Amino acid sequence: MSFKDIQDKINNKDFDGILKYCQDIECESSEKIASLYGAYLFCYLIKNDITNARFLWKRIPSQLRSNESLKSIWTLAKSIHQFDTKTIYTLLGSFGAEYQPFVVFFKESFQNRTFNLISNAYTSISLSDCINYLGISQEQTIELAKSKGWTFDESSKTFTPLAIPTTQSNLPQTDKQLQNLTNYVLFLEKSH
Repeated sequence: MSFKDIQDKINNKDFDGILKYCQDIECESSEKIASLYGAYLFCYLIKNDITNARFLWKRIPSQLRSNESLKSIWTLAKSIHQFDTKTIYTLLGSFGAEYQPFVVFFKESFQNRTFNLISNAYTSISLSDCINYLGISQEQTIELAKSKGWTFDESSKTFTPLAIPTTQSNLPQTDKQLQNLTNYVLFLEKSH
């Protein structure tokens, strides 16, 4: 299987563009989307959007779900949901050449999200746990952690992560959103 319709977007790592293209094609042509379901599903995983990946999986016709690549991508999605990193990294090694751009980008983004999660969730973590979470060698793990400011205790083989400051969202807070909506509804009611 090749993804010739989206090859330019793959080459440019435009996974948002691929997702948009697949969404448009799904609405237009059930025959054309059949060849793109794997890329479509992978893009949701790259975006860390497991909910929409699940809904897409349910929309895929059952006869197409028996495709080995699609089953592997779906197993990957379930493993992400369960945070089963051993299965995730094992599955990433099983995809064919046509999926390699998706695999490489997904692996990188998953490792970055996982590293950030570890940084903010742990005050100390063992080297072996960190290796399992990141899916890289001992040397790579130590090098990455030290480059991000973590300290490593050689005797106990543990890291002390440095918390990564979270950026404030530009979205209003939930209470503020509710207040704005209430004010808007009251304004509309007064207008009538």
